[in-house]
Amino acid sequence: MVKVLLALDFLRGRDVRGRDRGLVEALLRASDDAAADELWERGGRAGIVERMVRLIGLRETVPPPAEMQGWWGYTGISAGDVVRVYRYALGVPEGRFVLEQLGRMADKGADGFDQVFGIAGAGAVKQGWSGFEDVPDRRRAPEELGLGRPALHTTGVVGGRVVAVLTLHPEGTSAEAAAECVTALARAVMQVTAVGRGSSPEGQWKRSFWGEKKKPVKDPDW
Repeated sequence: MVKVLLALDFLRGRDVRGRDRGLVEALLRASDDAAADELWERGGRAGIVERMVRLIGLRETVPPPAEMQGWWGYTGISAGDVVRVYRYALGVPEGRFVLEQLGRMADKGADGFDQVFGIAGAGAVKQGWSGFEDVPDRRRAPEELGLGRPALHTTGVVGGRVVAVLTLHPEGTSAEAAAECVTALARAVMQVTAVGRGSSPEGQWKRSFWGEKKKPVKDPDW
């Protein structure tokens, strides 16, 4: 989920064009790790997280440990802070661009991971995953981050409301099984809270988390 912070920090006070615009689009639509690597280095690594913590008022977000400063994926963040990040994005100019790109999320991530799970297709969505690779990264996260198991997250803005479902799964869980679990959880959240019921932006999405196929996306008017 740190990629949303990367984008908001990079876009702040900047009119991105050309290659820089393409980097942010790839970062958000396809969760491109190469784009994240570049923006992480250009933004000052942990300095990005520290700036955004102060700017947004995040309470449970920390940069990677000192010995892992090059590993943006080891930034720690809670579900509550994910919600705060999206609420911030809804209220700032650069957030409009971020949410527009998340509304155009690709079905597959840049690494080939299937992004259609959870609330995919229901609005401006950023998915997160770790630990499902064929050759997983065996450098374990520090215990204080609460990681070390396969992680699958679905987050975003649906009809002006923020949804954040962050999950960890038993070692050896397949991506497909985890996706089914997260989608069921997201469906339950949407049903209980009535998020998205008649309140999504004008236009229809390619495919929703309900498993339906719909018309091509129309740019949401944030």
